[in-house]
Amino acid sequence: MASTFTSRLKLERQTTGENAGNWGNLVNYVFNRIDSSVKGYINVDVSGSSNVTLTSNNSTTNTDDSSTDDQVHNAILEFTGALTGNINVFTDAVESKYTVFNNTSGSYSLTFAPTGGTGVELTQGTKTFVYTDGTTMVDIMQNLGTVNAASVLVNGTAPASTGKAIAMAIVFG
Repeated sequence: MASTFTSRLKLERQTTGENAGNWGNLVNYVFNRIDSSVKGYINVDVSGSSNVTLTSNNSTTNTDDSSTDDQVHNAILEFTGALTGNINVFTDAVESKYTVFNNTSGSYSLTFAPTGGTGVELTQGTKTFVYTDGTTMVDIMQNLGTVNAASVLVNGTAPASTGKAIAMAIVFG
């Protein structure tokens, strides 16, 4: 029986006794994939007017070199380049979450979506958190509405204006 791959991260599940002499390398590929998925960052040039499908490989083709790794399994995605038309950027149609930065230019839109699913338009110059159930992409920050110092409460009251920045953490459960 041959190896199989997990549906989300495409991690190799080796069959008992398989890959004699190469088992350690394949396990290292799996660790590299997990590393990218938890803390990985990649810059993806999406210049132009054509839709872009992020590369997505099985873990056996993954390396520890961010210039050759697949794109979809990184936790943080930065989209760059000059858009010359409205585009879609597609990810795998599986459950996932991302931190994304639409760092493109041009007066066109970029929609981030799971392949075959419903996406969200990412505003140029903004960073946000998104997740997908494999069918629909959701922008978590859009659901928060406007967040500013006046709308942040500390122990139930608005903090006094001191001219200092307020640091806050948003925890999603």
